[in-house]
Amino acid sequence: MAKNNERQRITPRSAATRARLVSVAERLFAERGVEGVPLSEINKTSGQRNANACQYHFGNREGLLQAIVDKHVPGIAARRAELLDELEQAGELSLEGLVDAWIEPVVEKLHDPDGGREFIRVNAQLTTRHMLSLLKPGQGALHAPGAGRLTSGWNQLLAHLPLAVRQQRLHLASILVFQGLADHSRLQEHLGDNDPAHDTQLFVATLRDAIIALLQQPPSADCLHSAEQAHATGD
Repeated sequence: MAKNNERQRITPRSAATRARLVSVAERLFAERGVEGVPLSEINKTSGQRNANACQYHFGNREGLLQAIVDKHVPGIAARRAELLDELEQAGELSLEGLVDAWIEPVVEKLHDPDGGREFIRVNAQLTTRHMLSLLKPGQGALHAPGAGRLTSGWNQLLAHLPLAVRQQRLHLASILVFQGLADHSRLQEHLGDNDPAHDTQLFVATLRDAIIALLQQPPSADCLHSAEQAHATGD
């Protein structure tokens, strides 16, 4: 009931204020890091007279980060659901198709003029939280919808890998995706879209190949031995 009352109190004016705060926050967080910008600076840069505007609208830094996620992730999740639906309708789940469904909606954010590139850079700083929501839905500090179907697909396609190896590889793949796209967006700003060595289409194709290779490579004997030791220690 409290949440419903809170939603009812959001007026067009307060919604515009929240949107302005989110826009400024994602830009400053992208430039200087999610822990490197005081909330007071976001308030001031947003032109707010209330020195505690961020706290009033979002509660704290985590609430503001959640608002940034809420601005971008539902669209990513919806697009990903479309791609996963297409895979299911085709009647076959492939590693290539699942990787495409994972990364393509994020890549599309490079072309979103409403903070898309800034979100990619902020999201790269939240890799660990993202992996928590992917591997253990509900345990990430931030709520990001749509992770369940990906997790189910990974579990099905990578069932031959020991659980610890599977999780390590997905974590490394996540770093490749989010950090790689964040760095690529920065290079684009400095070099432009016409630099052949940093062409987006080439970058995405290379990124896709690297992730598929990482996930499908048979584990070495050393890797399997380490996984067994980790499992024994965990027990």
